[in-house]
Amino acid sequence: MGEFELIEKLKKILPSPSKRVFVGIGDDTLIAKPPKNRLLWTVDCLVENVHFDFAYTSSQEVGWKALAVNVSDIAAMGGKPLYALISLAIPRRITEKKILELYQGIKECAKWAKVEVVGGNISRSPKDFFIDVTVIGETSKPILRRGAKPGECVAITGFPGLSACGFYALKKWGRKATKRFPISTQHHLKPQPRLEFAEKLASYGVSSLIDISDGLSSELNHLSQESKVGIEIEEKLLPLDLEVKRLAQDLKRDSLALRINGGEEYELLMTFPFSRFSDLSMIALEQGVPLTMIGHTVSSPKKVQLRTRQGKLKPMIAKGWTHF
Repeated sequence: MGEFELIEKLKKILPSPSKRVFVGIGDDTLIAKPPKNRLLWTVDCLVENVHFDFAYTSSQEVGWKALAVNVSDIAAMGGKPLYALISLAIPRRITEKKILELYQGIKECAKWAKVEVVGGNISRSPKDFFIDVTVIGETSKPILRRGAKPGECVAITGFPGLSACGFYALKKWGRKATKRFPISTQHHLKPQPRLEFAEKLASYGVSSLIDISDGLSSELNHLSQESKVGIEIEEKLLPLDLEVKRLAQDLKRDSLALRINGGEEYELLMTFPFSRFSDLSMIALEQGVPLTMIGHTVSSPKKVQLRTRQGKLKPMIAKGWTHF
């Protein structure tokens, strides 16, 4: 497997560049028409045996997820992704077939997210495989983590805990878990960030926004710290998918802990005035996006608290995903 021969094969998998790309794969840098709005840049990597395991994850799923997690960061700013650059570090044990399959996953995700893959790099790795992705996007009005104000609604898309349950199911039962628990394993292996919904949020008064890739408890604390507001979450309002409930029982895990501390979720957490909840709910309904109000912001104390079903407030400590 020669480097340049592999690049040519990968290039053939991808569609031809659009008119906005002047020079794509094959030269030293991307040359493209700049967007009209503010630029967004993000980079993230998936490392074998840290973020995924080939024992229960297909090459196509790794490719999809590597691009999707970066697209999610663009969505978390209320933006639209445009271009992607892919870098691979390949150990000798990884076959050319596996790399071509991985690029099929990238191609599928790029088509779904309307992103152009326009360049990258290939290198040899001494041990584990990793894929590093940069995505460039745009937005006319970025939504930051620091915009929340006291007295606003706190809401979330989707059903937190699904990806965590999918991960634990795959660890326990391998690929058989995809048939027993199709929703949670799909959320873990092939996440679909809320792109179209995210692009509309600035127009509907969303004041702060973040994805919950490191877990709900962690991201709530990020919003609280960046916006300098307190947050109160109602346990009884947290959405619970039936598959999360069933998996929690089978795995003998606490369903609440899975929902608030499970990482690798690519749903959106947001704040906005209560007066905009009806409008946002309507947009979410039109796009088939579950949207749930889970709490509200307060002026003091400036920390995150969970109101239990018994009505008691207790601190919600950040216990989500961390690399270190």
